[in-house]
Amino acid sequence: MEIITIDKNFVAKENTFIALGNFDGVHTAHKILLKKLVEEAKLNGYKSSILIFKSHTKNLIFKQEQRLLTSNEQKYKLLKEIGIDIIYELEFNKIVMTMDPDDFIKKLLLKHLKVKGIVVGFDYRFGHKASGNTELLKQRSLEENFKLFIINPVEKNGKIISSTSIRELIKNGQIKLANEFLGYNFTMNGVVINGKNLGSKMGFPTANIKTDVNYEIPKFGVYDTNIEINGKSYRAATNIGKNPTIENSGLRIEAFILDFNEDIYGKSVQLSLLDFIREEENFDNIDDLFAQIKLDVDYIKTRL
Repeated sequence: MEIITIDKNFVAKENTFIALGNFDGVHTAHKILLKKLVEEAKLNGYKSSILIFKSHTKNLIFKQEQRLLTSNEQKYKLLKEIGIDIIYELEFNKIVMTMDPDDFIKKLLLKHLKVKGIVVGFDYRFGHKASGNTELLKQRSLEENFKLFIINPVEKNGKIISSTSIRELIKNGQIKLANEFLGYNFTMNGVVINGKNLGSKMGFPTANIKTDVNYEIPKFGVYDTNIEINGKSYRAATNIGKNPTIENSGLRIEAFILDFNEDIYGKSVQLSLLDFIREEENFDNIDDLFAQIKLDVDYIKTRL
């Protein structure tokens, strides 16, 4: 898979079929769209490509950083597995945000990227004030002679699968349903850092995980998780929250790894959330906290 950073002056070397969207999470509905892209591109003798903005469009539109389901590294790995040939990366700035929808189609897509086919979701919007939509694409596809494929909404349990709906599920602690929508377990990449070592002193050494990715914050509480270290996977009881029993504790991700006692400070890890176990509690003292942690660990062992 080729990753090409482009600007307003870029001109592609070859014609492609292209998919448009943020594709945060590369979830099950995205995969249906992207597999259609790959299939149609091959049938028509072209490579498949995706136009991705380097920063999420909502960052500039709403002037706040959008929380994510995947890092760029995770996203690109998933896209490669689907079989995408080319990713075009474009900075989403005010020039792009205020671009006339017709200029977006005719200049950027058709002239500069040499697009011969476009695949989008049913609710795709583009151009100045999101004034471009699938109806405009339909009109221009007839006038400019490019192929257009619009993917219908994908539903599960009466709910449309989208990045937004998955973020809401994660925020509400509905991690099992979020994972079903994603098609894989919601995973946060991070590094193990030094903590207060209270867990070790109480017989429950925990891995304190720091991530630089602006992931969606799950509902505070204890989760049944898998943690991957050096290519090996281990089960863990993980608390995500502010640990109210311990004063001055900011947002923390603390994983007690079952049957594991290796030194992993500074190691990169991948933490996958499997299920929500209980809400975060404020205990009267640390002894009560660790008594509950033991119960959490024992419960997760019954789920193995």
